[in-house]
Amino acid sequence: MNQHRAVPFPGLALILILLSTSYALPSSPAAAPSQMPSVVIISVDTLRADRLSSYGYRHYTTPHIDAIAKGGTLFSAISSQVPLTLPSHTCLLTSTYPFANGVEDNGEKVSPHTLTLARILKSHGYHTAAFVGGFVLDRRFGLDQGFDLYDSPFDLHKERGTDVGDIKLLGSRVVDSATQWLQKNSGGPFFLFIHLYDLHSPYNVPQPYRTRFGNSYDGEIRYVDVEVGQFWDFLSRAGLLKNTLIVFTADHGESLGQHGEMTHGYFIYQSTLWVPLIFHWPAESKLSFAPRVSAPAGLVDVAPTILQFLGIPSPPQFQGKSLLGWLRNGKPHRDREVYSESLYAHDHFGCSGLQSLRVGRYKYIDAPNPELYDLEHDPEELHNLDSQKRGLALAYRKRLLALVAKNERKHQPAGHALSAEAMARLRSLGYIAANSSSSQPIDAGADPKDRVRAYDQYGRAVALAAVGNLRQSNALLRAVLAQYPHLTNPRVSLGLNDQKMGHYSAAAKEFRLVLQEDPGNEIAHFDLGVSYFKLGQPQSAMEELRAALAIAPYYTQAENLLGTIWLHQGNYQKAATHFHHILTIDPEDFAANYDLGALDILGQHWSQAGERLLAAVRVEPDNSAAHNVLGSYYLQRSELIRAQEEFTRAIQIRPRFARAHYNLGLVYYREKQVGKAADEFRRALSINPQFTAARRALEMIKSSDN
Repeated sequence: MNQHRAVPFPGLALILILLSTSYALPSSPAAAPSQMPSVVIISVDTLRADRLSSYGYRHYTTPHIDAIAKGGTLFSAISSQVPLTLPSHTCLLTSTYPFANGVEDNGEKVSPHTLTLARILKSHGYHTAAFVGGFVLDRRFGLDQGFDLYDSPFDLHKERGTDVGDIKLLGSRVVDSATQWLQKNSGGPFFLFIHLYDLHSPYNVPQPYRTRFGNSYDGEIRYVDVEVGQFWDFLSRAGLLKNTLIVFTADHGESLGQHGEMTHGYFIYQSTLWVPLIFHWPAESKLSFAPRVSAPAGLVDVAPTILQFLGIPSPPQFQGKSLLGWLRNGKPHRDREVYSESLYAHDHFGCSGLQSLRVGRYKYIDAPNPELYDLEHDPEELHNLDSQKRGLALAYRKRLLALVAKNERKHQPAGHALSAEAMARLRSLGYIAANSSSSQPIDAGADPKDRVRAYDQYGRAVALAAVGNLRQSNALLRAVLAQYPHLTNPRVSLGLNDQKMGHYSAAAKEFRLVLQEDPGNEIAHFDLGVSYFKLGQPQSAMEELRAALAIAPYYTQAENLLGTIWLHQGNYQKAATHFHHILTIDPEDFAANYDLGALDILGQHWSQAGERLLAAVRVEPDNSAAHNVLGSYYLQRSELIRAQEEFTRAIQIRPRFARAHYNLGLVYYREKQVGKAADEFRRALSINPQFTAARRALEMIKSSDN
């Protein structure tokens, strides 16, 4: 996963990297590094502002989050720029609009050498670290730029079959890791980014909090509040609140059924755009700021505000504006333009994209059927004023278009379009040039409001599939496709369900139909490759996997399967090449470490084998196969005590593991504990009567006794 590593003279290296950005980082910080305040950003994914008691919620309290506002400033009208995790955090950490930075959907990649808040602070002597709770922010997507440590320990091998958007770490795991890092790195100024993903469905409130709070959205909020409180207590005990700026926020909210949307990303109503923002000022700060600000602003304004507080100038690439002036003179600029967008319905449901502009109390949504809302009197956006205030709506639309024209990137990032290699690969497979809805103008297509029922059906189908109700899920998906046969997302889900049921021919048919509509769909190429592999068509599988990798070079699941096919064909060198490449993207990939370790044993590359297998066991400590292979490594090295420990652990995890019993028998035999060896060989045979090696070992013991 391209983990960022510290390099000598980081400031010089960073300046060289950023020469193309036309922003020269200052040669010295605004103050001596030891005196600079530290910065912590806590981002709680999918958190609606109106579910916090400090923002007016009355059904329960969130005392620990509310406490952050004491001695700080609460902003009550902050909007996300995109109600999707990766694009929103990209806006937050780069202070750029999504149409300018090129990241407008999850799964896209931040352009290399993007100027991030982390890079700027690192150049000023800060230690930088990020701890993320959701795979959607994994380092492979590029937000690791500028961080000394970017902790995203997600094991796709263990989570195979799970929607990657659902892969998460418990908040306690993220907070514990961040706390451990702080214990070692808080001697000087630091920038710490903490991302908690618990509120993102599906919900998984751990015990005993599930019993206390319930396994629901509100239950997750109360669990997260406890975790934030524990982290806050650590900061207080360690004396870090004295000289640390704490920023608490979220990337987007959750609709929870409002406007017909259950989750987020499809619409851009306030239910998914309105997010909390609280600045807790360092206790040693001598500046005085207002306790509450009600004027509208956006997440793009957070990074410039942090930099101004630190006395560091914002680079010209930043498109947000600092909020600090509001707090000093008490006169918020109520004419500030707050832009938001979502292209999800456009890219995935054949609809028009959505863009909005908020200025003061009014918010305009540009759509085939435009919308204008008075948020002061209609915060739930139930009364569209477009027809009544047409002149105002047109004026807002004009301002929206001017803002986009002023700030848009002149050239899209290279990663935004298909590469020449990808196009060549698609042509070689018989696919014509990409024809997906994402290549169409964003204002093309139906109004998303007209297809929200189909979107809701699709969401319910995905939820049913997640809990194993595949046939019910397929019925809903087919109903959607009967109405909209050209939609690709429901068809991909239908193919995945067929795959899970073992209907690989049916699955392959669905993925081929997807690729007729959208040849650049790397997920469809990958899953078509999986289907071909299961159908015993390795060459066809390899072609589809190569196409997926040409489109998305960081798609490690595709490369893992490609390496596995080479393994099956006995071409260990080509398999190893793929596994090595995976580790350049994700050094903690279980399958790549495991398979390379096994190959190193075959090639008798002992030191490398040990390193790889130990890495695999660290990633998946409860993987019986990994412990068994590591035990085999120790057995080959005649390290019998360690070998015995690993085989025993493999059997503890999987008691009916015939190979591990047999291997443990070999250890006992080498230790001259013949009786114990015979017992293990018998256990292996009882589990697998066809285990020839175990039978021969027993016969050898019997013959030696005679």
